[in-house]
Amino acid sequence: MSDICVAKHAGFCPGVSRAVHLIEQAILDGKGPIYCLGELIHNRIFNESLQARGVRFIEPQDIPSLPGDALVFIRAHGATKDVYQTLADNGLEYIDATCPYVQKIHSIAASATDATFIIIGDKDHPEVQGIVSAAPGKTAVYGSFAELQEAFAGKEPTDEPAILAVQTTFNTDEWKKCQKFIKYLYTHLKICDTICSATENRQREVRTLAAENDLTVVVGSRHSSNTVKLYRIAKEVGGDAILIETSADLAACRARIRAANSILITAGASAPGSIIQEVIKTMADIRNEEVSFAELLEASFKTLHTGDKVTGIVSAVSASELKVDLGTKHTGILVYDEITDESGIDLTEKYHVGDPIDVVCIKFSDSDGTVQLSSKRLDVAKHWDAIKAAHESGEILTGVVKEVIRKEDTYSGVVVTKGTSRVFIPASQSGIAKGESLDPLKGQKVSFKVIDINEDRKRAVGSIKAVQRAEKKLAEEEFYKTIEVGQKFVGTVRAIMNYGAFVNIGPVDGMVHISELSWGRLRPPAEVLTIGQKLNVFIKSFDPETKRISLGYKTPESDPWTIFTNNYAIGDVCDVKIVSLMPFGAFAEIIPELDGLIHNTQIAAKPVANPASVLNIGDKVTVKIVGIDLEAKRINLSIKALLEPEEAPVEEAPAEEAAE
Repeated sequence: MSDICVAKHAGFCPGVSRAVHLIEQAILDGKGPIYCLGELIHNRIFNESLQARGVRFIEPQDIPSLPGDALVFIRAHGATKDVYQTLADNGLEYIDATCPYVQKIHSIAASATDATFIIIGDKDHPEVQGIVSAAPGKTAVYGSFAELQEAFAGKEPTDEPAILAVQTTFNTDEWKKCQKFIKYLYTHLKICDTICSATENRQREVRTLAAENDLTVVVGSRHSSNTVKLYRIAKEVGGDAILIETSADLAACRARIRAANSILITAGASAPGSIIQEVIKTMADIRNEEVSFAELLEASFKTLHTGDKVTGIVSAVSASELKVDLGTKHTGILVYDEITDESGIDLTEKYHVGDPIDVVCIKFSDSDGTVQLSSKRLDVAKHWDAIKAAHESGEILTGVVKEVIRKEDTYSGVVVTKGTSRVFIPASQSGIAKGESLDPLKGQKVSFKVIDINEDRKRAVGSIKAVQRAEKKLAEEEFYKTIEVGQKFVGTVRAIMNYGAFVNIGPVDGMVHISELSWGRLRPPAEVLTIGQKLNVFIKSFDPETKRISLGYKTPESDPWTIFTNNYAIGDVCDVKIVSLMPFGAFAEIIPELDGLIHNTQIAAKPVANPASVLNIGDKVTVKIVGIDLEAKRINLSIKALLEPEEAPVEEAPAEEAAE
């Protein structure tokens, strides 16, 4: 039997070990509930064990909604500055398990007050995002040596001060090339070699040992940056390598394990020791199995079958196809047309060696040891299954409107894409009023429900309107939970009726009765309001069951009599408008909805028998306020008082005349 060796630096790095110890201690201490920002480590089995013990994984945007007794756990990757601020703003306790190596880079970034801070690493990785947030000034992130070269192509050296750092798990050889290149571009450059020593030792060890062994088995998650880098290095120097998450994945690699004379086992920084030990045991069991030549042949060439779905690892990338490691002797070939229907996609930019990819086997060729693959067909089936599931559950989906369908001047509807699936939204379900153009929807991201499917033809019908209706209903329910009698709103007049007006106050409409629209005589609502007019209203009463809201418009502050008494007094002179003529005098509007009486004896220097002989409705005249009856709310005006040098005694109008 051939040799199996285990890399000295396989498994948890010190930073991950520290984070695991801290969260285990928090669980044992009974603290909680515990919420971890993202998965603690890139290992599904370990994370599932934490969830089973009550740990919940969240995203930063979830922090404000956490309960007050929550304990938030910051993993080894660290977090951005705004996460710490949000925790403080919400008064939440937290444990900071940021790796010391990462904390060191945060300090370096924070020191770049007068220099550009440059970091080599994956801009989408949480470690890099946290580091960049610590820099107070200008920053730049480059993901590879090639990206760095492209960014500075044709540029002259600069004397601008700069600080250069690197992601802790970055490829050491790639980092060396970046340093050598950039130091000639910045004449005032400070280089900080911040690759974690554990990462550096792990990569150096694999680079040496993979070349000395027939097969390298890398244990860890396909979503772990440092694990994928180990796999890539092993492929570069050793030739044959497999990436597995657990010992169960070894079953598909039996032939390769048995055929290898020497095997190296290594593991990423997030691989627990228990999983590594299980892999070692399982591999030894496989190599000790008694098998016939026929069984070996079957394992080598027929592990997979047409129609099988499998997750492989990209082993080579070109403009026209990908080669995929499936963990068998067959080489997976994934051509452009089986990846996407879209033109113009650059496979060399979108895919990289070491990337995990889900595929389906469509055609085997044992003669040349290849299997034709398709990821597009897998996506089609997966997305259609998602559409069917959403139809059954009523789940709200989001998609982009790719096409507006119309025949001559009539709109039929729009087509929304959800992954590779197309969903037809009829015009009546688009949420757009009948007869209006659907063109503004094109290119928009919309939410919709699947309301009908045709399984045989793989066609689905959706509704944007159903989502809007559901959202409106939910908003209404929430609104009725919060409103109170007397609560004020700035509403918008939506409809005017003979008996009042409907005013929109957010997700609902309320009714302002005609009696609320004026203080004096009732006037038709259409004379007082216009559609779209903004109106200050308040809740008079409401019934959540019948969904009826009565709105008030009149307030003591808007009472014309209150306005008058606050601004006018006996002896004041003002301009008024004649609004009606009576046998005993003329009524004049002082302010809107408040009139005063100019008695016959006060219209001119001498009493006037017929006011209509002197005044016309609509005339504007200047008067003096000569009497205010607070109890009767009656005002006497006089033109005569302004014609005589000295004010003459005012002759009160008979009560019956004033009443008229």
